[in-house]
Amino acid sequence: MTIVALRKVSLIGAVADKEKILQRLQEFGGMHLIPLRPAQKELEAVPSGSGRDAVAALRWLTDCPSPRRPALSDQDLDMAALVEAINANRQALLDAEDRKAALLKRIEDVRSWGEFSFPDLDQLGGHRLWFYVVPRSKEKLIAAGDRVVETVHRDRHNSYVVLLSPDEPPVDAMPVPRTRVGAHSLSTLDRHLESIEAELEDLWAERRKLTKWRVVLGRNLARVQDLAALKRVSLETDDVDRVFVAQGWVPVDRLPQVERIAEDSGLAVTVEEPLADERPPTLLANRPGLAGGESLVEFYQTPSYRDWDPSAIVYVSFIIFFGMIMTDVGYGLVLLAVLYLMRRRFEGSETSRRMLVMGYWLMASTAFFGVITGSYFGVTPPPDSLLGRLKIMDLKNVDAMMRITLAIGGLHIIIANLMSARHAKTRKGRLQPLGWCLVVLGGVTAYLASPIPPLAILGIVLIVLGLLVVGVFASDRKVTSAKTLLLRILDGLMATFRLTNIFSDVLSYMRLFALGLAAASLAETINELSGQLVHATPGIGVLIALLVLVIGHVINIGLGLIAGFVHGLRLNVIEFFSWGLKEEGAPFRPFERRRQARE
Repeated sequence: MTIVALRKVSLIGAVADKEKILQRLQEFGGMHLIPLRPAQKELEAVPSGSGRDAVAALRWLTDCPSPRRPALSDQDLDMAALVEAINANRQALLDAEDRKAALLKRIEDVRSWGEFSFPDLDQLGGHRLWFYVVPRSKEKLIAAGDRVVETVHRDRHNSYVVLLSPDEPPVDAMPVPRTRVGAHSLSTLDRHLESIEAELEDLWAERRKLTKWRVVLGRNLARVQDLAALKRVSLETDDVDRVFVAQGWVPVDRLPQVERIAEDSGLAVTVEEPLADERPPTLLANRPGLAGGESLVEFYQTPSYRDWDPSAIVYVSFIIFFGMIMTDVGYGLVLLAVLYLMRRRFEGSETSRRMLVMGYWLMASTAFFGVITGSYFGVTPPPDSLLGRLKIMDLKNVDAMMRITLAIGGLHIIIANLMSARHAKTRKGRLQPLGWCLVVLGGVTAYLASPIPPLAILGIVLIVLGLLVVGVFASDRKVTSAKTLLLRILDGLMATFRLTNIFSDVLSYMRLFALGLAAASLAETINELSGQLVHATPGIGVLIALLVLVIGHVINIGLGLIAGFVHGLRLNVIEFFSWGLKEEGAPFRPFERRRQARE
Protein backbone atom coordinates (compact mmCIF):
# COMPACT_ATOMS: atom_id res chain seq x y z
CA MET A 1 0.00 0.00 0.00
CA THR A 2 1.52 3.27 -1.05
CA ILE A 3 0.85 6.73 -2.41
CA VAL A 4 2.58 7.09 -5.76
CA ALA A 5 5.26 9.79 -5.99
CA LEU A 6 4.37 12.53 -8.48
CA ARG A 7 6.26 15.23 -10.34
CA LYS A 8 4.94 18.48 -11.76
CA VAL A 9 5.54 18.56 -15.51
CA SER A 10 5.24 21.69 -17.66
CA LEU A 11 5.04 21.36 -21.45
CA ILE A 12 5.63 24.38 -23.70
CA GLY A 13 4.83 24.32 -27.40
CA ALA A 14 3.35 26.16 -30.37
CA VAL A 15 -0.35 27.02 -30.27
CA ALA A 16 -0.69 25.72 -33.83
CA ASP A 17 0.24 22.23 -32.58
CA LYS A 18 -1.76 22.39 -29.35
CA GLU A 19 -4.69 20.20 -30.37
CA LYS A 20 -2.44 17.47 -31.74
CA ILE A 21 -0.26 17.52 -28.62
CA LEU A 22 -3.25 17.41 -26.26
CA GLN A 23 -4.61 14.44 -28.21
CA ARG A 24 -1.31 12.62 -27.60
CA LEU A 25 -1.50 13.43 -23.90
CA GLN A 26 -5.06 12.11 -23.84
CA GLU A 27 -3.91 8.92 -25.49
CA PHE A 28 -1.03 8.69 -23.00
CA GLY A 29 -3.57 8.85 -20.16
CA GLY A 30 -1.18 9.35 -17.26
CA MET A 31 -1.19 13.09 -16.57
CA HIS A 32 -3.42 14.91 -14.07
CA LEU A 33 -3.68 18.32 -15.72
CA ILE A 34 -3.61 21.54 -13.72
CA PRO A 35 -5.99 24.26 -15.02
CA LEU A 36 -3.87 27.33 -15.70
CA ARG A 37 -6.84 29.58 -16.41
CA PRO A 38 -10.61 29.29 -15.76
CA ALA A 39 -12.66 28.00 -18.67
CA GLN A 40 -16.16 27.71 -17.22
CA LYS A 41 -17.56 30.79 -18.98
CA GLU A 42 -16.22 29.68 -22.35
CA LEU A 43 -17.64 26.18 -21.84
CA GLU A 44 -21.05 27.55 -20.91
CA ALA A 45 -21.01 29.65 -24.07
CA VAL A 46 -20.16 26.64 -26.26
CA PRO A 47 -22.95 24.09 -26.84
CA SER A 48 -22.15 20.58 -25.64
CA GLY A 49 -19.17 21.93 -23.74
CA SER A 50 -19.25 19.09 -21.20
CA GLY A 51 -19.19 15.31 -21.40
CA ARG A 52 -22.21 15.39 -19.10
CA ASP A 53 -24.20 16.87 -21.98
CA ALA A 54 -23.69 13.71 -24.02
CA VAL A 55 -24.70 11.51 -21.08
CA ALA A 56 -27.82 13.61 -20.51
CA ALA A 57 -28.67 13.45 -24.21
CA LEU A 58 -28.39 9.66 -24.30
CA ARG A 59 -30.53 9.31 -21.17
CA TRP A 60 -33.14 11.60 -22.71
CA LEU A 61 -33.40 9.34 -25.76
CA THR A 62 -33.40 6.01 -23.91
CA ASP A 63 -36.11 7.22 -21.48
CA CYS A 64 -38.44 8.20 -24.31
CA PRO A 65 -41.57 6.02 -24.59
CA SER A 66 -42.39 4.58 -28.03
CA PRO A 67 -38.95 5.18 -29.58
CA ARG A 68 -38.36 4.86 -33.31
CA ARG A 69 -36.45 2.05 -34.96
CA PRO A 70 -32.75 2.80 -34.33
CA ALA A 71 -30.38 3.83 -37.08
CA LEU A 72 -27.12 1.87 -37.05
CA SER A 73 -24.96 3.92 -39.43
CA ASP A 74 -23.32 7.13 -38.26
CA GLN A 75 -21.68 8.06 -41.53
CA ASP A 76 -21.33 11.85 -41.97
CA LEU A 77 -23.08 12.43 -38.63
CA ASP A 78 -21.95 15.44 -36.58
CA MET A 79 -22.06 14.04 -33.03
CA ALA A 80 -21.59 17.44 -31.37
CA ALA A 81 -24.49 18.90 -33.36
CA LEU A 82 -26.61 15.85 -32.50
CA VAL A 83 -25.95 16.24 -28.79
CA GLU A 84 -26.78 19.94 -29.04
CA ALA A 85 -30.07 19.22 -30.83
CA ILE A 86 -31.10 16.55 -28.30
CA ASN A 87 -30.37 18.74 -25.30
CA ALA A 88 -32.14 21.69 -26.94
CA ASN A 89 -35.20 19.50 -27.40
CA ARG A 90 -34.98 18.33 -23.79
CA GLN A 91 -34.75 21.86 -22.42
CA ALA A 92 -37.55 23.14 -24.67
CA LEU A 93 -39.86 20.29 -23.72
CA LEU A 94 -39.18 20.71 -20.00
CA ASP A 95 -39.78 24.46 -20.26
CA ALA A 96 -43.06 23.91 -22.11
CA GLU A 97 -44.24 21.41 -19.50
CA ASP A 98 -43.41 23.89 -16.74
CA ARG A 99 -45.37 26.61 -18.55
CA LYS A 100 -48.29 24.22 -19.01
CA ALA A 101 -48.31 23.30 -15.31
CA ALA A 102 -48.25 26.97 -14.30
CA LEU A 103 -51.03 27.76 -16.80
CA LEU A 104 -53.21 24.90 -15.55
CA LYS A 105 -52.85 26.24 -12.03
CA ARG A 106 -53.81 29.72 -13.24
CA ILE A 107 -56.86 28.35 -15.10
CA GLU A 108 -57.94 26.45 -12.00
CA ASP A 109 -57.72 29.66 -9.96
CA VAL A 110 -59.62 31.74 -12.52
CA ARG A 111 -62.34 29.20 -13.44
CA SER A 112 -64.22 29.73 -10.19
CA TRP A 113 -64.67 33.41 -11.10
CA GLY A 114 -66.15 32.65 -14.51
CA GLU A 115 -65.53 34.32 -17.87
CA PHE A 116 -64.69 37.99 -17.51
CA SER A 117 -62.25 40.65 -18.70
CA PHE A 118 -60.99 43.71 -16.88
CA PRO A 119 -62.49 47.04 -18.02
CA ASP A 120 -60.33 50.12 -18.40
CA LEU A 121 -59.68 52.13 -15.25
CA ASP A 122 -61.46 55.13 -16.78
CA GLN A 123 -64.66 53.11 -17.09
CA LEU A 124 -64.53 52.32 -13.36
CA GLY A 125 -63.62 55.83 -12.25
CA GLY A 126 -60.07 54.82 -11.29
CA HIS A 127 -61.29 51.89 -9.19
CA ARG A 128 -59.80 48.40 -9.37
CA LEU A 129 -61.20 44.94 -8.78
CA TRP A 130 -59.80 42.97 -5.84
CA PHE A 131 -60.57 39.27 -5.54
CA TYR A 132 -60.95 37.18 -2.37
CA VAL A 133 -61.79 33.54 -1.73
CA VAL A 134 -63.52 33.70 1.65
CA PRO A 135 -64.55 30.58 3.59
CA ARG A 136 -68.29 30.74 4.15
CA SER A 137 -67.76 30.58 7.90
CA LYS A 138 -65.82 33.88 7.72
CA GLU A 139 -68.21 35.92 5.55
CA LYS A 140 -69.42 37.84 8.60
CA LEU A 141 -65.86 39.07 9.22
CA ILE A 142 -65.78 41.12 6.01
CA ALA A 143 -65.26 44.79 7.00
CA ALA A 144 -65.33 46.54 3.65
CA GLY A 145 -66.61 49.85 5.00
CA ASP A 146 -68.04 52.04 2.22
CA ARG A 147 -66.40 49.94 -0.52
CA VAL A 148 -68.54 48.04 -3.01
CA VAL A 149 -68.50 44.28 -2.32
CA GLU A 150 -70.07 41.66 -4.58
CA THR A 151 -70.23 37.89 -4.12
CA VAL A 152 -70.06 36.44 -7.64
CA HIS A 153 -70.14 32.74 -6.78
CA ARG A 154 -70.55 30.30 -3.90
CA ASP A 155 -69.74 26.64 -3.55
CA ARG A 156 -70.03 24.29 -0.57
CA HIS A 157 -67.00 25.74 1.21
CA ASN A 158 -66.12 29.20 -0.14
CA SER A 159 -67.57 32.47 -1.32
CA TYR A 160 -65.89 34.26 -4.21
CA VAL A 161 -65.93 37.94 -3.40
CA VAL A 162 -64.98 40.94 -5.56
CA LEU A 163 -64.25 44.27 -3.88
CA LEU A 164 -64.18 47.59 -5.77
CA SER A 165 -61.55 50.08 -4.53
CA PRO A 166 -58.92 52.44 -6.04
CA ASP A 167 -56.26 50.97 -3.71
CA GLU A 168 -55.72 47.57 -2.17
CA PRO A 169 -57.85 47.33 0.97
CA PRO A 170 -56.05 47.11 4.30
CA VAL A 171 -55.31 43.66 5.73
CA ASP A 172 -58.01 43.93 8.39
CA ALA A 173 -60.71 44.75 5.83
CA MET A 174 -60.99 41.14 4.69
CA PRO A 175 -60.60 37.92 6.70
CA VAL A 176 -58.26 36.38 4.09
CA PRO A 177 -55.43 37.61 1.82
CA ARG A 178 -56.46 38.59 -1.69
CA THR A 179 -56.29 36.14 -4.58
CA ARG A 180 -54.26 36.98 -7.68
CA VAL A 181 -56.15 36.02 -10.82
CA GLY A 182 -53.96 37.74 -13.40
CA ALA A 183 -54.90 40.03 -16.27
CA HIS A 184 -56.12 37.40 -18.78
CA SER A 185 -59.64 36.10 -19.14
CA LEU A 186 -60.49 32.42 -18.88
CA SER A 187 -60.98 32.10 -22.65
CA THR A 188 -57.59 33.72 -23.29
CA LEU A 189 -55.94 31.29 -20.88
CA ASP A 190 -57.64 28.37 -22.62
CA ARG A 191 -56.24 29.56 -25.97
CA HIS A 192 -52.75 29.79 -24.44
CA LEU A 193 -53.15 26.25 -23.11
CA GLU A 194 -54.14 25.00 -26.54
CA SER A 195 -51.06 26.66 -28.04
CA ILE A 196 -48.74 25.10 -25.44
CA GLU A 197 -50.26 21.64 -25.96
CA ALA A 198 -49.65 21.95 -29.70
CA GLU A 199 -46.06 23.00 -28.99
CA LEU A 200 -45.64 19.98 -26.69
CA GLU A 201 -46.92 17.65 -29.41
CA ASP A 202 -44.34 19.02 -31.82
CA LEU A 203 -41.54 18.67 -29.26
CA TRP A 204 -42.56 15.10 -28.42
CA ALA A 205 -42.61 14.27 -32.12
CA GLU A 206 -39.13 15.76 -32.46
CA ARG A 207 -37.93 13.73 -29.45
CA ARG A 208 -39.27 10.49 -30.94
CA LYS A 209 -37.61 11.39 -34.24
CA LEU A 210 -34.28 11.86 -32.46
CA THR A 211 -34.57 8.47 -30.72
CA LYS A 212 -33.40 6.76 -33.88
CA TRP A 213 -29.88 7.95 -32.99
CA ARG A 214 -29.84 6.41 -29.49
CA VAL A 215 -27.79 3.36 -30.49
CA VAL A 216 -25.32 5.44 -32.47
CA LEU A 217 -24.98 7.93 -29.63
CA GLY A 218 -24.47 5.16 -27.09
CA ARG A 219 -21.81 3.59 -29.26
CA ASN A 220 -20.01 6.91 -29.67
CA LEU A 221 -20.62 8.26 -26.17
CA ALA A 222 -17.02 7.79 -25.10
CA ARG A 223 -15.79 9.61 -28.20
CA VAL A 224 -18.15 12.52 -27.53
CA GLN A 225 -17.01 12.69 -23.91
CA ASP A 226 -13.38 12.59 -25.02
CA LEU A 227 -13.98 15.49 -27.40
CA ALA A 228 -15.65 17.45 -24.59
CA ALA A 229 -12.73 16.73 -22.24
CA LEU A 230 -10.29 17.77 -24.95
CA LYS A 231 -12.20 21.02 -25.47
CA ARG A 232 -12.11 21.79 -21.73
CA VAL A 233 -8.39 21.10 -21.45
CA SER A 234 -7.68 23.20 -24.54
CA LEU A 235 -9.40 26.16 -22.87
CA GLU A 236 -7.53 25.62 -19.60
CA THR A 237 -4.00 25.90 -21.02
CA ASP A 238 -2.10 29.17 -20.70
CA ASP A 239 -1.75 30.66 -24.19
CA VAL A 240 0.57 33.61 -24.79
CA ASP A 241 0.84 34.83 -28.39
CA ARG A 242 1.85 31.74 -30.38
CA VAL A 243 2.97 29.64 -27.41
CA PHE A 244 0.91 27.53 -25.00
CA VAL A 245 1.78 25.95 -21.66
CA ALA A 246 0.18 22.75 -20.33
CA GLN A 247 0.98 21.65 -16.79
CA GLY A 248 0.12 18.57 -14.75
CA TRP A 249 1.15 15.88 -12.28
CA VAL A 250 2.73 12.69 -13.59
CA PRO A 251 3.78 9.52 -11.69
CA VAL A 252 7.55 9.23 -11.46
CA ASP A 253 7.64 5.89 -13.28
CA ARG A 254 5.82 7.40 -16.29
CA LEU A 255 8.06 10.42 -16.76
CA PRO A 256 10.08 8.79 -19.58
CA GLN A 257 6.89 8.49 -21.65
CA VAL A 258 6.11 12.19 -21.20
CA GLU A 259 9.66 13.11 -22.13
CA ARG A 260 9.37 10.94 -25.25
CA ILE A 261 6.14 12.74 -26.25
CA ALA A 262 7.87 16.08 -25.71
CA GLU A 263 10.84 15.02 -27.80
CA ASP A 264 8.69 13.70 -30.65
CA SER A 265 6.49 16.84 -30.67
CA GLY A 266 9.29 19.37 -30.30
CA LEU A 267 8.15 20.59 -26.89
CA ALA A 268 10.12 22.18 -24.10
CA VAL A 269 9.59 20.26 -20.85
CA THR A 270 10.39 20.93 -17.20
CA VAL A 271 10.05 18.46 -14.32
CA GLU A 272 9.77 19.70 -10.72
CA GLU A 273 9.26 18.12 -7.33
CA PRO A 274 6.18 19.28 -5.38
CA LEU A 275 6.83 22.37 -3.29
CA ALA A 276 6.01 22.38 0.42
CA ASP A 277 2.93 24.58 -0.06
CA GLU A 278 1.59 22.63 -3.05
CA ARG A 279 -1.15 20.01 -2.75
CA PRO A 280 -0.64 17.38 -5.45
CA PRO A 281 -3.46 14.89 -6.13
CA THR A 282 -3.28 11.44 -4.54
CA LEU A 283 -2.73 8.31 -6.62
CA LEU A 284 -3.08 5.07 -4.63
CA ALA A 285 -1.30 1.89 -5.70
CA ASN A 286 -1.93 -1.52 -4.10
CA ARG A 287 -1.44 -5.13 -4.98
CA PRO A 288 -4.30 -6.52 -7.13
CA GLY A 289 -5.65 -8.59 -4.23
CA LEU A 290 -6.04 -5.49 -2.03
CA ALA A 291 -6.89 -2.91 -4.71
CA GLY A 292 -10.58 -3.03 -3.78
CA GLY A 293 -9.68 -1.07 -0.66
CA GLU A 294 -8.90 1.96 -2.83
CA SER A 295 -12.57 2.20 -3.84
CA LEU A 296 -13.64 1.95 -0.20
CA VAL A 297 -11.23 4.70 0.84
CA GLU A 298 -12.08 7.07 -2.01
CA PHE A 299 -15.80 6.49 -1.43
CA TYR A 300 -15.50 8.72 1.65
CA GLN A 301 -12.16 10.50 1.72
CA THR A 302 -8.99 10.50 -0.31
CA PRO A 303 -5.89 10.85 1.89
CA SER A 304 -3.64 13.80 1.19
CA TYR A 305 -0.54 13.33 -0.94
CA ARG A 306 1.82 13.56 2.06
CA ASP A 307 -0.26 11.24 4.26
CA TRP A 308 -0.42 7.43 4.07
CA ASP A 309 -2.55 4.94 2.17
CA PRO A 310 -5.04 3.10 4.44
CA SER A 311 -6.53 0.99 1.61
CA ALA A 312 -5.17 -2.41 2.71
CA ILE A 313 -6.15 -1.98 6.36
CA VAL A 314 -9.61 -0.68 5.46
CA TYR A 315 -10.10 -3.56 3.00
CA VAL A 316 -9.27 -6.28 5.51
CA SER A 317 -11.11 -4.69 8.44
CA PHE A 318 -14.20 -4.02 6.33
CA ILE A 319 -14.35 -7.68 5.31
CA ILE A 320 -14.04 -8.75 8.97
CA PHE A 321 -16.64 -6.27 10.20
CA PHE A 322 -19.09 -7.23 7.46
CA GLY A 323 -18.77 -10.91 8.34
CA MET A 324 -19.33 -10.21 12.04
CA ILE A 325 -22.54 -8.32 11.25
CA MET A 326 -24.04 -10.85 8.79
CA THR A 327 -22.63 -13.89 10.66
CA ASP A 328 -24.57 -16.76 9.05
CA VAL A 329 -23.23 -19.64 6.98
CA GLY A 330 -26.41 -20.02 4.95
CA TYR A 331 -26.61 -16.35 4.08
CA GLY A 332 -22.96 -16.25 3.09
CA LEU A 333 -23.18 -19.31 0.82
CA VAL A 334 -26.41 -18.15 -0.86
CA LEU A 335 -24.97 -14.73 -1.63
CA LEU A 336 -21.69 -16.30 -2.75
CA ALA A 337 -23.62 -18.44 -5.24
CA VAL A 338 -25.55 -15.39 -6.48
CA LEU A 339 -22.31 -13.48 -7.02
CA TYR A 340 -20.79 -16.40 -8.89
CA LEU A 341 -23.80 -16.70 -11.20
CA MET A 342 -23.68 -12.95 -11.90
CA ARG A 343 -19.90 -12.79 -12.29
CA ARG A 344 -20.02 -11.92 -16.00
CA ARG A 345 -21.81 -8.67 -15.22
CA PHE A 346 -18.70 -7.53 -13.34
CA GLU A 347 -16.33 -7.85 -16.29
CA GLY A 348 -16.99 -4.37 -17.68
CA SER A 349 -14.25 -2.48 -15.85
CA GLU A 350 -11.35 -2.89 -13.48
CA THR A 351 -13.37 -1.36 -10.64
CA SER A 352 -16.26 -3.80 -11.08
CA ARG A 353 -13.84 -6.74 -11.13
CA ARG A 354 -12.35 -5.49 -7.87
CA MET A 355 -15.84 -5.27 -6.39
CA LEU A 356 -16.55 -8.87 -7.44
CA VAL A 357 -13.42 -10.15 -5.69
CA MET A 358 -14.29 -8.14 -2.59
CA GLY A 359 -17.82 -9.57 -2.72
CA TYR A 360 -16.38 -13.10 -2.65
CA TRP A 361 -14.33 -12.22 0.42
CA LEU A 362 -17.30 -10.59 2.15
CA MET A 363 -19.43 -13.68 1.70
CA ALA A 364 -16.57 -15.95 2.80
CA SER A 365 -16.20 -13.82 5.93
CA THR A 366 -19.95 -14.07 6.56
CA ALA A 367 -19.80 -17.87 6.28
CA PHE A 368 -16.68 -18.07 8.50
CA PHE A 369 -18.24 -16.08 11.34
CA GLY A 370 -21.42 -18.10 10.87
CA VAL A 371 -19.40 -21.29 11.47
CA ILE A 372 -17.70 -20.04 14.64
CA THR A 373 -21.00 -18.65 16.02
CA GLY A 374 -23.02 -21.72 14.96
CA SER A 375 -25.62 -20.02 12.75
CA TYR A 376 -26.98 -21.84 9.67
CA PHE A 377 -30.02 -19.88 8.45
CA GLY A 378 -30.67 -19.20 12.11
CA VAL A 379 -30.41 -22.88 13.10
CA THR A 380 -27.79 -23.86 15.70
CA PRO A 381 -26.34 -27.37 15.20
CA PRO A 382 -26.27 -29.82 18.16
CA PRO A 383 -23.25 -29.32 20.43
CA ASP A 384 -22.01 -32.89 19.95
CA SER A 385 -22.04 -32.66 16.12
CA LEU A 386 -19.05 -31.70 13.96
CA LEU A 387 -20.56 -28.28 13.15
CA GLY A 388 -21.50 -27.83 16.79
CA ARG A 389 -17.91 -28.39 17.89
CA LEU A 390 -16.76 -25.68 15.47
CA LYS A 391 -18.85 -23.14 17.37
CA ILE A 392 -16.43 -21.21 19.56
CA MET A 393 -18.40 -17.95 20.02
CA ASP A 394 -21.83 -17.50 21.54
CA LEU A 395 -23.62 -14.35 20.34
CA LYS A 396 -25.96 -14.52 23.33
CA ASN A 397 -23.06 -14.34 25.79
CA VAL A 398 -23.28 -10.58 26.20
CA ASP A 399 -20.23 -10.19 28.44
CA ALA A 400 -17.92 -12.22 26.19
CA MET A 401 -19.11 -10.54 22.99
CA MET A 402 -18.71 -7.07 24.49
CA ARG A 403 -15.14 -7.92 25.45
CA ILE A 404 -14.35 -9.23 21.96
CA THR A 405 -15.83 -6.25 20.10
CA LEU A 406 -14.23 -3.69 22.42
CA ALA A 407 -10.87 -5.42 22.00
CA ILE A 408 -11.31 -5.28 18.22
CA GLY A 409 -12.26 -1.61 18.41
CA GLY A 410 -9.28 -0.79 20.59
CA LEU A 411 -6.92 -2.63 18.23
CA HIS A 412 -8.37 -0.82 15.22
CA ILE A 413 -7.91 2.62 16.83
CA ILE A 414 -4.37 1.69 17.97
CA ILE A 415 -3.45 0.70 14.40
CA ALA A 416 -4.77 4.04 13.14
CA ASN A 417 -2.65 5.98 15.64
CA LEU A 418 0.45 3.87 14.99
CA MET A 419 0.20 4.49 11.24
CA SER A 420 -0.35 8.20 11.87
CA ALA A 421 2.76 8.31 14.09
CA ARG A 422 4.84 6.38 11.57
CA HIS A 423 4.16 8.82 8.75
CA ALA A 424 4.30 12.03 10.81
CA LYS A 425 7.03 14.56 10.13
CA THR A 426 7.05 16.43 13.46
CA ARG A 427 7.71 15.41 17.05
CA LYS A 428 4.15 16.31 17.99
CA GLY A 429 2.79 14.25 15.10
CA ARG A 430 4.87 11.23 16.12
CA LEU A 431 4.47 11.22 19.91
CA GLN A 432 0.88 12.36 20.44
CA PRO A 433 -0.62 9.35 18.56
CA LEU A 434 1.61 7.05 20.63
CA GLY A 435 0.12 8.61 23.75
CA TRP A 436 -3.36 7.78 22.50
CA CYS A 437 -2.21 4.23 21.81
CA LEU A 438 -1.26 3.93 25.49
CA VAL A 439 -4.62 5.37 26.53
CA VAL A 440 -6.59 2.87 24.42
CA LEU A 441 -4.36 -0.05 25.44
CA GLY A 442 -4.76 0.90 29.07
CA GLY A 443 -8.52 1.29 28.82
CA VAL A 444 -9.01 -2.05 27.08
CA THR A 445 -6.63 -3.77 29.52
CA ALA A 446 -8.43 -2.32 32.56
CA TYR A 447 -11.78 -3.48 31.19
CA LEU A 448 -10.73 -6.96 30.09
CA ALA A 449 -8.65 -7.60 33.22
CA SER A 450 -11.14 -6.16 35.73
CA PRO A 451 -11.30 -9.49 37.67
CA ILE A 452 -7.49 -9.38 38.00
CA PRO A 453 -6.57 -6.31 40.12
CA PRO A 454 -2.85 -6.12 39.14
CA LEU A 455 -3.67 -6.01 35.42
CA ALA A 456 -6.49 -3.53 36.01
CA ILE A 457 -4.07 -1.26 37.87
CA LEU A 458 -1.61 -1.61 34.99
CA GLY A 459 -4.33 -0.48 32.61
CA ILE A 460 -5.01 2.62 34.72
CA VAL A 461 -1.28 3.40 34.81
CA LEU A 462 -1.12 3.15 31.01
CA ILE A 463 -4.09 5.55 30.67
CA VAL A 464 -2.43 8.12 32.94
CA LEU A 465 0.92 7.74 31.17
CA GLY A 466 -0.75 8.08 27.77
CA LEU A 467 -2.59 11.25 28.80
CA LEU A 468 0.67 12.71 30.07
CA VAL A 469 2.33 12.01 26.72
CA VAL A 470 -0.62 13.55 24.87
CA GLY A 471 -0.60 16.63 27.10
CA VAL A 472 3.15 17.21 26.99
CA PHE A 473 3.48 16.72 23.22
CA ALA A 474 0.20 18.37 22.24
CA SER A 475 1.98 21.41 20.84
CA ASP A 476 5.27 22.43 19.23
CA ARG A 477 5.01 25.84 20.90
CA LYS A 478 8.37 26.92 22.36
CA VAL A 479 8.38 27.94 26.04
CA THR A 480 10.18 31.28 26.34
CA SER A 481 8.16 33.01 29.06
CA ALA A 482 5.46 32.49 31.66
CA LYS A 483 2.83 33.35 29.05
CA THR A 484 4.05 30.77 26.55
CA LEU A 485 4.31 28.21 29.38
CA LEU A 486 0.68 28.85 30.28
CA LEU A 487 -0.35 28.57 26.64
CA ARG A 488 1.59 25.31 26.32
CA ILE A 489 -0.25 23.92 29.37
CA LEU A 490 -3.58 25.00 27.88
CA ASP A 491 -2.66 23.28 24.61
CA GLY A 492 -2.03 20.08 26.55
CA LEU A 493 -5.30 20.29 28.46
CA MET A 494 -7.25 20.93 25.26
CA ALA A 495 -5.63 17.91 23.63
CA THR A 496 -6.54 15.61 26.51
CA PHE A 497 -10.20 16.55 26.09
CA ARG A 498 -10.23 14.12 23.15
CA LEU A 499 -10.33 11.39 25.77
CA THR A 500 -14.13 11.43 25.49
CA ASN A 501 -13.84 11.10 21.71
CA ILE A 502 -11.59 8.08 21.83
CA PHE A 503 -13.76 6.49 24.53
CA SER A 504 -16.92 6.87 22.43
CA ASP A 505 -15.13 5.72 19.27
CA VAL A 506 -14.01 2.46 20.91
CA LEU A 507 -17.53 1.91 22.25
CA SER A 508 -18.85 2.36 18.69
CA TYR A 509 -17.43 -1.03 17.80
CA MET A 510 -20.04 -2.66 20.04
CA ARG A 511 -22.39 -2.25 17.08
CA LEU A 512 -20.62 -5.29 15.58
CA PHE A 513 -21.97 -7.44 18.40
CA ALA A 514 -25.38 -5.74 18.53
CA LEU A 515 -26.06 -6.03 14.79
CA GLY A 516 -24.77 -9.61 14.63
CA LEU A 517 -27.01 -10.60 17.55
CA ALA A 518 -29.99 -8.82 15.97
CA ALA A 519 -29.53 -10.65 12.66
CA ALA A 520 -29.15 -14.05 14.36
CA SER A 521 -32.14 -13.43 16.65
CA LEU A 522 -34.34 -12.39 13.72
CA ALA A 523 -33.36 -15.55 11.81
CA GLU A 524 -34.28 -17.69 14.82
CA THR A 525 -37.60 -15.86 15.18
CA ILE A 526 -38.42 -16.46 11.51
CA ASN A 527 -37.72 -20.19 11.96
CA GLU A 528 -39.83 -20.40 15.11
CA LEU A 529 -42.73 -18.57 13.48
CA SER A 530 -42.63 -20.92 10.49
CA GLY A 531 -42.63 -23.95 12.79
CA GLN A 532 -45.61 -22.62 14.73
CA LEU A 533 -47.55 -22.12 11.48
CA VAL A 534 -46.88 -25.71 10.43
CA HIS A 535 -48.29 -27.08 13.69
CA ALA A 536 -51.14 -24.57 13.93
CA THR A 537 -52.68 -25.21 10.48
CA PRO A 538 -51.66 -28.58 9.01
CA GLY A 539 -51.79 -28.80 5.23
CA ILE A 540 -52.07 -25.23 3.99
CA GLY A 541 -49.95 -24.18 6.97
CA VAL A 542 -46.93 -25.84 5.37
CA LEU A 543 -47.22 -23.59 2.31
CA ILE A 544 -47.73 -20.48 4.45
CA ALA A 545 -44.81 -21.46 6.66
CA LEU A 546 -42.60 -21.92 3.59
CA LEU A 547 -43.55 -18.48 2.30
CA VAL A 548 -42.86 -16.91 5.72
CA LEU A 549 -39.54 -18.74 5.88
CA VAL A 550 -38.37 -17.64 2.44
CA ILE A 551 -39.66 -14.06 2.63
CA GLY A 552 -38.42 -13.63 6.20
CA HIS A 553 -34.89 -14.78 5.43
CA VAL A 554 -34.77 -12.69 2.23
CA ILE A 555 -35.72 -9.62 4.27
CA ASN A 556 -33.13 -10.52 6.92
CA ILE A 557 -30.46 -10.91 4.24
CA GLY A 558 -31.38 -7.49 2.83
CA LEU A 559 -31.20 -5.89 6.27
CA GLY A 560 -27.90 -7.62 6.91
CA LEU A 561 -26.43 -6.36 3.64
CA ILE A 562 -27.45 -2.80 4.44
CA ALA A 563 -26.13 -3.02 8.01
CA GLY A 564 -22.93 -4.71 6.91
CA PHE A 565 -22.08 -2.12 4.28
CA VAL A 566 -23.19 0.95 6.23
CA HIS A 567 -21.77 0.11 9.64
CA GLY A 568 -18.81 -1.92 8.42
CA LEU A 569 -17.71 1.00 6.28
CA ARG A 570 -18.64 3.60 8.88
CA LEU A 571 -16.25 2.16 11.48
CA ASN A 572 -13.44 2.60 8.96
CA VAL A 573 -14.20 5.97 7.45
CA ILE A 574 -15.32 7.73 10.63
CA GLU A 575 -13.73 6.15 13.70
CA PHE A 576 -10.59 4.86 11.97
CA PHE A 577 -9.98 7.83 9.67
CA SER A 578 -10.49 10.38 12.44
CA TRP A 579 -7.45 8.95 14.28
CA GLY A 580 -5.37 7.80 11.33
CA LEU A 581 -5.56 10.53 8.67
CA LYS A 582 -4.71 14.18 9.19
CA GLU A 583 -6.26 15.86 6.15
CA GLU A 584 -8.17 15.15 2.98
CA GLY A 585 -6.62 15.19 -0.45
CA ALA A 586 -7.81 15.27 -4.06
CA PRO A 587 -7.93 12.07 -6.13
CA PHE A 588 -5.62 11.69 -9.14
CA ARG A 589 -7.78 12.10 -12.26
CA PRO A 590 -5.75 11.45 -15.42
CA PHE A 591 -6.55 13.15 -18.68
CA GLU A 592 -7.24 10.05 -20.75
CA ARG A 593 -9.38 8.54 -23.44
CA ARG A 594 -12.26 6.44 -22.28
CA ARG A 595 -12.15 2.70 -22.76
CA GLN A 596 -14.97 2.57 -25.31
CA ALA A 597 -13.21 5.16 -27.45
CA ARG A 598 -10.03 3.11 -27.59
CA GLU A 599 -11.78 -0.10 -28.62
